[in-house]
Amino acid sequence: MIKLEITVQPKSEKFLEFSQSLDSIKPELELLCSSLQVTEMQNTFTITLDMDSVQELTTALRSKELGILSGAIHMLTEKSEVIIQGIGHKRKGSDLRKIRLNYLKKNN
Repeated sequence: MIKLEITVQPKSEKFLEFSQSLDSIKPELELLCSSLQVTEMQNTFTITLDMDSVQELTTALRSKELGILSGAIHMLTEKSEVIIQGIGHKRKGSDLRKIRLNYLKKNN
């Protein structure tokens, strides 16, 4: 099982906008993984995608939906953390855009 976990803290004045962006892509995100969980607690969102294979992870990282989420995180949040587990070693960072690009470069 591969887990992609994204934790974000939207800027206070952009909280509603981030929430709406996430809601708009959530149905498509659900199609990219075997399980999707979105939790909101104390103005922080945690988005967890569980995937059955490296191919699912690669497809998700290449998807338009994660591109949209990446842009929303970049523009609307104060803090973010991205963790990918289950691919041999744990990858961790704060910029989903960079993690997506680096992963795809190495796994093309």
